[in-house]
Amino acid sequence: MNLGTSLHWVSTKMKDKACLIEGAIEVSYSELWKNIETLAKGFLKIGIKENDKAVIILPNCKEFIYSFYGLARINAISVPLNTYLTSYELDKIFKDCDPKVIITTYQLYKKKISAISNKNILIILTDESLEPGKDGLFELGDLLAKGGTGRLPRFSANNNQIATINYTYRGLGEAIGAVLTHGNYHHGAIGYLRLTKLVTTQRVLLITPMSHIFTLVSCVIVPLLRGATVVIMKSFIPSHIFKAIEDHKIDFVIAVPTIYISLLKNYKKGRFDISSLKYGITGGSYLSESLNKEIKEEMGIELLQGYGLTETMPIMCNPHSRNKMGSLGVAGHEVKVKIVDGEILIGGPTVMRGYYNKNGENKKYLKDGWFKTGDMGYIDEEGYVYFKGLKKDIIKVGGNNVDLTEVKNVLNSFPGARNVRLDIVGDELWGHRIHAEITGPFKKEVTDKDVKAFCSERMALYKIPKRILIRMSRG
Repeated sequence: MNLGTSLHWVSTKMKDKACLIEGAIEVSYSELWKNIETLAKGFLKIGIKENDKAVIILPNCKEFIYSFYGLARINAISVPLNTYLTSYELDKIFKDCDPKVIITTYQLYKKKISAISNKNILIILTDESLEPGKDGLFELGDLLAKGGTGRLPRFSANNNQIATINYTYRGLGEAIGAVLTHGNYHHGAIGYLRLTKLVTTQRVLLITPMSHIFTLVSCVIVPLLRGATVVIMKSFIPSHIFKAIEDHKIDFVIAVPTIYISLLKNYKKGRFDISSLKYGITGGSYLSESLNKEIKEEMGIELLQGYGLTETMPIMCNPHSRNKMGSLGVAGHEVKVKIVDGEILIGGPTVMRGYYNKNGENKKYLKDGWFKTGDMGYIDEEGYVYFKGLKKDIIKVGGNNVDLTEVKNVLNSFPGARNVRLDIVGDELWGHRIHAEITGPFKKEVTDKDVKAFCSERMALYKIPKRILIRMSRG
């Protein structure tokens, strides 16, 4: 079943109810669906068709949601990417997935994309004016204003239709694309909905990037499927988040531990009224039981730890009725979990089709319908899953996957580097931090600033080691 099918049904029931709030702008369910179908027709007009790949690289905004569902409506394939990625990283992904179109902002296009995008890729910008008459460049606003004619195909009933390719990391030294179907999303959303018990009257605060599968499912697809209201945040600043909770009477927050810890550190009782907020979901990385308890005691927020991967959707969570702090929760709708040699394996309808263009990795990590997560854990007698550590060469920094092989490869490519050593240190706020030591017969004096500047052209900011020690050696 196409992702748009359920949303279309909900939009006919909710009609004038606000589904999205972004700043001073409110979008009703009927307006949302009208924009999605108009944009879908606009996509068809400019030559985007079924199974074409469309990169979405946008900050959190309503246009991300219009684009995602508009592409799904015509069975095109979305490739959501983090705006923090560098041109160097984006170029590798573009070469791997060969997109037909890139949907982005003017600033991101000029800064990161224009130099690496070939002339055959269509560009759709969500803001700013374009150079008149330049081929292959479009404004999303124009497509919304003029794309409303023509006919759309009937909704596809094929659960195996590819919906997205979501790039993630496995410790292989490069990003790899997880191929997810419309069926994966539907089963993941239904399971999450049943575990969280989200209802129509709730107001959900969207904070983390929509390019992350955790955010896309739990903060967009699930609330819209239920007919709730999503308040879109563009800032991670704690005071802005507290103000949004107070102004919009937010009762449900979904975020990574880094954000909750930052809120705890900046919380001042009485400064903002956050009494509407009763509980939230934490995921993306593990939140310790002690911090979970402290957040509940100080801020009055019950946090439910969840778990999932890009390759499997968010697939388990602590039920609101029985929250076991310290656990990852129980499996969702039709999700299967087992432990083999200490490693968590996931089976069922939320597991991806496979990695894009990676037959070797598919054979290694997917077997008989089971996906090897690379996460170590155990299951208690009540079916709650517990996290014990990582088997793969990956760490979490602020909820983002960081491939240590990729980091080491970039550092090794620094001119003169002969040996690189990484140390991973725990960090209460960010989860982990990377410290690096580089040894080499450098031709001139090298500082940590030189190495960080080199890295900043090749890796997203959160991947760059916090500390870098330079050691000289004889050539």
